[in-house]
Amino acid sequence: MQSSSGRKTLLILALVFLMPFTLAATLHLVGWRANVHSYGELVQPPQSLRFRDLQDVQGKPFSANQWAKKWTIVIVANECEASCQEQLQILQNLRISLNKDANRVQQVLLLTAESKILPPQNVIVLKGAGIDDFSRQFKVANQPTPQAGRVYLVDPLGNLMMSYAPSFEPKGVRHDLERLLKNSWAG
Repeated sequence: MQSSSGRKTLLILALVFLMPFTLAATLHLVGWRANVHSYGELVQPPQSLRFRDLQDVQGKPFSANQWAKKWTIVIVANECEASCQEQLQILQNLRISLNKDANRVQQVLLLTAESKILPPQNVIVLKGAGIDDFSRQFKVANQPTPQAGRVYLVDPLGNLMMSYAPSFEPKGVRHDLERLLKNSWAG
């Protein structure tokens, strides 16, 4: 009688420990994916950017390694007029709202034409030699060149991995960033 009871206990323990693996394998084989919704458009496959040394608006060097170890929100613009300035301020407020993770994100404006700009504090404005060539890398599959007002997200490993239409919803960008920062070991 006692060996029958021991077998039942062993069988129950085996089922308890094997059930999660069986369930995971079954879901994998049938191709089930969690319903995850991102607000931006994923760049498939992510584009590895070729960084070069650039200059900010004060003429200070902005080296290629300054892109590393941070998530970077990028806007490419010819001139940064009122709508661009508003976008920069919205994105700056969004970055600040990340609280303790705000220092893991930087904001960069690639300015491809001469413009007198007073960017919000902590926005890196790059212009001058090499900006045109560098900014051409910021294009997504359905856009042959970078679109004015489009927001791009570069991961800490230097990959263009997501973009947002000019009419982006700030809460959506924040939601995506929070999820990326929570689940990312980089940056």
